[in-house]
Amino acid sequence: MFGKMHVTKMFQLGKLETVDEAVAKLLQFADYPKIVRWFQFPTALMVFLAPDDAPDCGAIYVYDRKRCVWLWVDFNDRNYGGYSPSQFDVLISQCHFFGLVESPALLESPVQWFVAPGQRPTVLGRLPA
Repeated sequence: MFGKMHVTKMFQLGKLETVDEAVAKLLQFADYPKIVRWFQFPTALMVFLAPDDAPDCGAIYVYDRKRCVWLWVDFNDRNYGGYSPSQFDVLISQCHFFGLVESPALLESPVQWFVAPGQRPTVLGRLPA
């Protein structure tokens, strides 16, 4: 579960007045899935979305509030059907993932991140401390 992180820029928005408007655009884009988890930071918003009929097929999205861009976060772990809420909870509780989300520019940096339970995200090719 998890591994090399892949980040895809989904779409950019104009300057919006509220985070709710940004989320409404994402929900429309993703065909109105259910919001399973929601975490707000001064620089970012992270949501975990899943279809109502497939709650174990969730996806992770991060909104960069400064650049008004939605990012889709995925991992090279052969989990092609998405993630369950419990897997997402492992990501945030055991992988120190908020450290990356709070600085969304790190998500799109040329650095390749490796994320694993029990470790802080590491730059691919470096051993964790």
